[in-house]
Amino acid sequence: MPLNNPAPQFGLLSAYDLRDFSAEQVFTRSGGSAVSLPTFTTGQGVYEDALFFLNGRTTDTDVTGTGRLGTVKLFGASWALSLNSADKFVFSSNTDFTVTSTGSSDPLGVGSGTLTATLDGSTYSVVCPNDWTRGVTSFTGVSYRVDEVGGGAGSFVFPQQDTSIQDLSLYTRDRSTVSDADAFGLDSLEKLDQTEQSSDLINWYINDDGYAECLYLTSLGHISWTNTTIRDLLGFSGNETPATHATSYSRLTSAFKASGVLIPSRPIQAHHLRVANQSQSRRKIGGGYASNYIGTYITSVIQFDLDALLDLSDDYRHFTNRWLPYASSGERVNVYQSWGDSRRALMTAQVLGGQAAYDTLNTSEDNALYGRVRGSLITSEFDLIYPSRLKRRVPVAIEVEHL
Repeated sequence: MPLNNPAPQFGLLSAYDLRDFSAEQVFTRSGGSAVSLPTFTTGQGVYEDALFFLNGRTTDTDVTGTGRLGTVKLFGASWALSLNSADKFVFSSNTDFTVTSTGSSDPLGVGSGTLTATLDGSTYSVVCPNDWTRGVTSFTGVSYRVDEVGGGAGSFVFPQQDTSIQDLSLYTRDRSTVSDADAFGLDSLEKLDQTEQSSDLINWYINDDGYAECLYLTSLGHISWTNTTIRDLLGFSGNETPATHATSYSRLTSAFKASGVLIPSRPIQAHHLRVANQSQSRRKIGGGYASNYIGTYITSVIQFDLDALLDLSDDYRHFTNRWLPYASSGERVNVYQSWGDSRRALMTAQVLGGQAAYDTLNTSEDNALYGRVRGSLITSEFDLIYPSRLKRRVPVAIEVEHL
C-alpha cells in the first residue's frame, strides 16, 4: 500500500476568510518587490485552508519534477515525472535510460539499486518500486543519476535543486496547467511572491508541526511585514531571524503555530462515521409510507488527544484562541487524515471509468481512511478537562460533517 502507516499524524485546518484584505499589501522584500493579495471579486477571498493560502497545492512549472527534468537533461526528450495509478513515481522519456539514487535521501522511492526502463510504444519508463516520502520534503541532498542506455553515453543528475515542497503530491501539479477540483481560482501567497520577485526559488508551506515557513533564495531579500493581521494569522511575530539553508537560501519559520492549523503530536484515537438520512415521511391510511427524500449526510466523529503544558507541544491555548475562533460551528474544516499527503480521500467504489485509484488529486488507500476530508465543523462546545492532575494532554471529541 502507498503509506503503510496504521496511525499517521493528522491535521485539522480551518478555512481562511481573507475577503477583507482584497488587494492589500502583505509584505515587502529587502531585495525585491512588495507582495499584495489579489483583488477579490464578489464572493472570492475564502481560501480552503492555510495550506491552500500558502501554496494552493500546486508548484511552479520550472520546479515541478517534469520541469526540473527538462532543465537538467543532457540527452533524450519528452522527459516527465508523474504519479501512476499504483501511487508510484514514474520517470519517462523517448530515450532508453536507467535511474540510480546517489543522494543522502530518496524521497521518490527509487531504492538502493539501479532501475532499468521498460518500453511501451515509443516511451521508456522507470517505475519507482518504493513508497514516496510523506510530509514537507527538502530536495537538498536528493540526487538521482540518470544514465543513457544504448547509442550514447549521456548522463545527468536530477533534480539539482535546494527548494522544499509541501508534500510530494504537489511535485507533479503544475500550477500553469492543473485544472481539477482543487484548482479554486485563487492565487496563493507563493505564486504572488514568485511573480513579484520574478523567481520560482521561493516556497511557502505549513511544516509538519503546524508552523508557517518560507524558503527562499537569500538574494531575493528578507521579509518585512506590512499587514500585521495576516502576519499574526500565519503565526509570525515580525521578530523572526531567517536561518541559512544550503548556503544560498534562507528559511523563515513562524514563531507561533499558524491560526486555524492544528497538528497534534499523536494520531487520532478513534474515528467513526455517523450517517443521517433526512426525509419527510407520512403514514398512509391504508398502511405504508409516502416519503420525500432530502439527503444523506455523513459525519466524522473524531476523538484525539490535545497536547498541553507537559506534553511535546503546548497546544491548549492555541486550540482555544488560535484554532476555535476560525472553526466555529458550521465553518469549513478540512481533516487531513494522514498529514503529509494533502490529496482528497476517495472511496474505493468511486474508482470508476477513468478515475484512477491514485492520482495527484485523490488517494483511495484503505477505502478513504487516508487523505483529506472536506467538511464543516458541527461541534460548538468543548470542555477541556484534564484526565489527571498532570496537565499533559486533554481528550477532545469533534464532529465534522462531510461536504
